[in-house]
Amino acid sequence: MSNQKEKSSHKAVRLAIVRIEKGRPNIVSDQRKMSVAAVAEEAGVSRALIHRDCPDLLERIKGGVNKGIRQQRDAKQTELNEYKERNRELRSEVAELKAMLAKVQSQNATLIRKNIALSGVSSKSCNVTQFSYSK
Repeated sequence: MSNQKEKSSHKAVRLAIVRIEKGRPNIVSDQRKMSVAAVAEEAGVSRALIHRDCPDLLERIKGGVNKGIRQQRDAKQTELNEYKERNRELRSEVAELKAMLAKVQSQNATLIRKNIALSGVSSKSCNVTQFSYSK
């Protein structure tokens, strides 16, 4: 008789695990994470019974707990890699823009020097003009 009771409790624990995994538990909240306590409450047995009589199902419960954590970790790692790639792209763009800025500043300085030279020449009122600037 006790053998039959063990089988029924084992089956109840197994079915509770399946219901929680599928997100359709009868007793516990569907927002509750997979744990020995949640499975025991759903199956109507004690946590000690699961630890004592269902070591195979205990591993399944622990695997379900780690599965959610693993998925979160993988999602965060993927997001981190995307941010790192975006960071590399932005750093490359910043370096490119700095090079462009240096070139434009150089051209601007040359034009200012030429403008000063030309304005100084136009202020003199003589027939001969001499330009003294270099490229």
